[in-house]
Amino acid sequence: MHMENESIRKKGRMDRRSMVRNGTALLGAGLVGSFAFPPVETSGKFPNNIFNVRDFGATGKRDDNATMAVRSTIDSCNSAGGGTVYVPPGDYTVGTLQLKDNVNLNIEAGATLFLSQDAADFIQGSRTMIFAEGAENIAVTGRGTLDGLAQYEFVEMRGIDPEIATEIEIARKAGVDMRRYYRTGMQTYMFILNNCTNILLSDISVINSPLWNIRLNDCNRVFIRGVYIYSDLEKGVNADGIDICCTSNVTISDSLIVTGDDAIVLKTPERRGQDKVSPVENVVVTNCVLTSSSTPLMIGTETFADIRHVIFSNCTIRNSNKGFGINVQDGATVSDIIFRNLTIETNRRHWNWWGSAELFKFKLSKRIETSKLGRVRDIVVETIISHPRGTSTIKGHPDQPIENIRMNNVQIFMEPEDAIDKRSSHALLIENTKGLFIRDMTVKWDEGNPEPAWKSALFLKNVSGFEIRSFSGRQGLINGSDPAIHLENISDGLIAESKAEPGCKAFIRVSKAERRNVVLRNNNTSNAAKLVSYE
Repeated sequence: MHMENESIRKKGRMDRRSMVRNGTALLGAGLVGSFAFPPVETSGKFPNNIFNVRDFGATGKRDDNATMAVRSTIDSCNSAGGGTVYVPPGDYTVGTLQLKDNVNLNIEAGATLFLSQDAADFIQGSRTMIFAEGAENIAVTGRGTLDGLAQYEFVEMRGIDPEIATEIEIARKAGVDMRRYYRTGMQTYMFILNNCTNILLSDISVINSPLWNIRLNDCNRVFIRGVYIYSDLEKGVNADGIDICCTSNVTISDSLIVTGDDAIVLKTPERRGQDKVSPVENVVVTNCVLTSSSTPLMIGTETFADIRHVIFSNCTIRNSNKGFGINVQDGATVSDIIFRNLTIETNRRHWNWWGSAELFKFKLSKRIETSKLGRVRDIVVETIISHPRGTSTIKGHPDQPIENIRMNNVQIFMEPEDAIDKRSSHALLIENTKGLFIRDMTVKWDEGNPEPAWKSALFLKNVSGFEIRSFSGRQGLINGSDPAIHLENISDGLIAESKAEPGCKAFIRVSKAERRNVVLRNNNTSNAAKLVSYE
């Protein structure tokens, strides 16, 4: 065994000095080391061994399949105790590459890994380019690119998606083309990492994935920073950016993600062969620029275990079909979540994408009749500037309200819908909720191109234990009869220090017989035709 390892070292391992001596590093003043091998912060986990895939048979020519060469390089690096597998500039066609303990796959700027279109290049049971199972201290770094070569076809709709059945019918009645894109070609992911610990993904570009770009299952200690992820905004169905599944202790930062499906999504799905579903917890997403034809920051729908202690902050969201969302359908509790310091601009998409260009959507339901009923509670939304086109919603279940929602310093500038299949009504609809706290919220409506179906700024239905302070707004249509705030079946509430905007008809309307312990105090309604109306 000793002789075999020594032979491997002599064949494949090079330190920085020997790479220069052998001509395999970039030469020239200021280029060796700092450019050819940019420093990777790995907390000293990777030995200073460098294995060049060219020394194991990879040519850097796209027509030459490099799968076995790169696999051999990874194996040799792992056998030597770990280090860096270096991919120099060039084009490499590869199938599944399995990362192993203490291996950093460093893809240099100018290097591209293209997804093989030959099923024989993939490890059985791992439909992905980058794969790891039970590995520790692994990384994919560098400024190179991984290209999934996704393919699509535009054909007639195949079945009804129950999650958007209503939206589909609206589109059909409006005369929208009911064809949509479906995947063809290789049905693979770009990353699947299972049960791994201490993962670093840094500076890489992942583009054109046929399915999810990066999927982390049951992992721990994950650091993702400086990555670029792209899938087609019109065609890229199911091409999520980063899926955090049953994984804990995760940071995602300083990244730019443009995806057809969700950009960053947390979920707890059931996996075949596992007795227990692990939670998602201790997740921080910050300093990212996001665009999605679905939801840029998403929790759910697969929620078979709890999701908790999550912060989404300091992100810019542009040209997206929704800002952020929570969708619990499988019995879990989602709690202790913060959405903070976000600027959001939305645009409508083709009918097949989930979302209606709203700021957010929180939903608690049962996937099927026999599903367990979960909980959504202890959610904070604060310091938001948004330009949505759809109705934002918080909808609990009749048997289990959503609990303790706090919104502070939220600006909503309602824009007209850029689609013929209209969906928007209220700016914010809150239903089946217990414990709602709104402070410093402003709702303004576009006056140049108002939507005929616009209604109230706030609609509360079956809500108890609420406080609304420092709210300002009016109804959606300047000549409309809807109130700024519509209350239905509410109790134990306070509306105080709030203001009716010019053109307001009734500031508050209370409907239905059930209204208990609701206090109005110190509201400025000088711009309203009426403070309160009843029906």
